[in-house]
Amino acid sequence: LQRRGNIVVYNNYDDYKTSNIGLGTTWQNAGGVTKLVNNKLILFFDGNKNTLKRQIREGLAKILTDNILFGDDIGEFASNAALLDLPQWLVDGYVEYIAEPWSTEKDDDLKSAILSGDYNNFYQFAFNKPTLAGHAFWYYIAQNYKPENVTYFLYLARLYKNLNTASLKICKKKFKDVLADFMVYEEDRYVQDIKQRRNAPRGKLSV
Repeated sequence: LQRRGNIVVYNNYDDYKTSNIGLGTTWQNAGGVTKLVNNKLILFFDGNKNTLKRQIREGLAKILTDNILFGDDIGEFASNAALLDLPQWLVDGYVEYIAEPWSTEKDDDLKSAILSGDYNNFYQFAFNKPTLAGHAFWYYIAQNYKPENVTYFLYLARLYKNLNTASLKICKKKFKDVLADFMVYEEDRYVQDIKQRRNAPRGKLSV
């Protein structure tokens, strides 16, 4: 970050709603009701420390993402925002991944979606469940093309202003082919997992 990020935490939701921070400016949501105004992260404490930690992680990840994609300077931000046409699921998924790379809960959600038979391709999946699809995509990149290439992929997309170029450099494939591979890979992974569970001897733990 070129500028310091600031975190503003209100004691309750009412105080948060009546905040005048960001009035007259465009602000974004990150992690539910968390506001982002420039480099300010604005949220409220609901009494749950785990929720607060998650909101802070997601908010900071969003600030970092905006800096990677659009730059910190206002002129640079406007220029890159006009030229970049990244899918929202890709950006939101990256924020989710940076905040929490993966979890058992996310894996269960992805398993249910992939094995539901509702999606013939990734684009249908991303249209219906954009955040989950984006999060799972970046986790797939980390697992199959090294974790350090997750942010590098996004950086290359900004540098060349082209997802295909970034994909070819990281994955050696066109972006649409990577998405197709994702669907095949995930379905095969979950089908194999079910088969192994069914074939596991009764009364024994399968590791």
